[in-house]
Amino acid sequence: MKQATDIVDLISERVELKKQGHRLVGLCPFHSENSPSFSVSPEKGMYHCFGCGAGGNVFTFVMETEGLSFPETIERLATRANIAIEGGMSGDEELSRDQVIRKQMRDAHRVVADLYHEVLMKTEAGEVGLTYLQARGLEESTIGQYKIGYAPDHRRFTVESLERRGFDLEVMVEAGLISKSRAGEYFDRFEGRVVFPIADRDGTIVGFSGRAIDERQPKYVNTADTPLFNKSELLFGFSQARATMRKQKRVVLVEGNVDVLQVAQAGTKEVVASLGTAFSTQHARALARMVEEVIICYDGDTAGQEATMKVVRLLEGYPLDVQVLMLPEKTDPDDYIRTNGAEQWQRLVESERLSVLDFMNRTLRRGKNMSREGERIRFIESMLVEISKTDNSIRRDLYVKKLADEFEIPVETLLSRMPSTGPKEVAPQRVPEAEPVRRRSSKANEPRYVKAEKLLLRAMLSGPERVRFVRDRLGLSYQDEVHRMLATALYEIVSEDMTHEEFEQVAPPFMERYCDQRPDYANRYAEIRLMSAPDELTEEVLDEYIKVINSYEEQRQIERAKREIGQDAESIVDQASKLQELITRSRRLRER
Repeated sequence: MKQATDIVDLISERVELKKQGHRLVGLCPFHSENSPSFSVSPEKGMYHCFGCGAGGNVFTFVMETEGLSFPETIERLATRANIAIEGGMSGDEELSRDQVIRKQMRDAHRVVADLYHEVLMKTEAGEVGLTYLQARGLEESTIGQYKIGYAPDHRRFTVESLERRGFDLEVMVEAGLISKSRAGEYFDRFEGRVVFPIADRDGTIVGFSGRAIDERQPKYVNTADTPLFNKSELLFGFSQARATMRKQKRVVLVEGNVDVLQVAQAGTKEVVASLGTAFSTQHARALARMVEEVIICYDGDTAGQEATMKVVRLLEGYPLDVQVLMLPEKTDPDDYIRTNGAEQWQRLVESERLSVLDFMNRTLRRGKNMSREGERIRFIESMLVEISKTDNSIRRDLYVKKLADEFEIPVETLLSRMPSTGPKEVAPQRVPEAEPVRRRSSKANEPRYVKAEKLLLRAMLSGPERVRFVRDRLGLSYQDEVHRMLATALYEIVSEDMTHEEFEQVAPPFMERYCDQRPDYANRYAEIRLMSAPDELTEEVLDEYIKVINSYEEQRQIERAKREIGQDAESIVDQASKLQELITRSRRLRER
């Protein structure tokens, strides 16, 4: 699984990486920082943050960023790499009840998505859905890429399909795949609707959006929040658009599922939509991790323009170039492309994008006679109100300057008329995390013995002779428990006659397997492995590290003895004897 997953591709989905020598660096996803301390080594298949200490391989990255167990991580990476796991996941029996339920939910979503798609494309029952989609101008290749399906107009089709396959129907209700009446009857949730599967960023289907194609109400039925599905974090089309988004460094944001399909089919593959809900900070954060430019193309009516302005406000808190693609009134991207064609759509995307200021300018001018002084004043005041809502002080000053130039009004006059909304902050230089996973640790204050233990372990990773040397002189007298366990693992695999070539073949894979299921071990192992090795690793250098560690242990014993003198000594003579012993030990320690 590890070999099938490119660590750079995996981490690039969350972190913008830049080449620096043999490594790639970026801003750490595990803590807030302004200068990059997060390093990825493609050759070693490992990452490490020199700021907060996070580190490991593809397994630990997924476990720590998504909160999954090791077996769940194996399944997630297998799905990502299109690898079937024969006989189920190793370690399934160790899954908690919640993990078992989530796994059953994921399996059921995959089964249901396949069923609905097969009904749509291959059965008479699905012809009504296929006819509807084709009438909307959608091609079979697009339908297949997004795995659109049709839920038969049958009250128990999905219920019976899941029951035959052994799924727990109560869990299926919790997953949002079926419903349950007050009388206890299970029935289909999406019956008689065209169904759009909703996938997470890795392409795992976690929910559905069903659209009625007749007069039944409600028109849309969507998966409610479940252990797998949170509509404030998911975007329709994200997994299909991900590769193009990363390559183009941009995304087109639309409102509806069919808009996504039409825009992608017209050649703009980097398109996503929020799921029948307001665009959220989680959505903004997910996009800002991957792109530099966001093009908003919502409906051309008043509601669409108001929604656009709300999205602009959310995105302005991130280092993004936000632009708006305005459509004619009462037109959405689906309408525009079906009326004007893919070629005209591409011209619109490339040449008609507006800056946020130009969008506000054009929107607020509607219905105003700008030749009248009163209308111009009301327009300028409306613009100042909108500009005052901008959290980025640089953007705010730029907008005011453009407004001043257009109407030949001093900047100071406009600033004096701008509504006060409290102090503004400069836009962050990185994608902020709602709750950093860990606090930044201070390496500058790291104790000498900790650094010495790390350097010893780094030295041992260079060959078996150094492992044997340290084992014979230090044994397991490490002060840090993680260091002690890593050293124990190295001692176990190194025999008295192991050659350097054998060590190179055995040690790295053994240590990675040893650390895979323990993020704390993996973090430290990655940090040590990515440390710069000392230029000279002579026995004298190793002895110096060992002395630092032993000195720390002896100092601890001295401090402990000081505390015990007054408690254990029964007489003045005993106290004097113990004090003399302490003085002698302290002198020996200083002379080292």
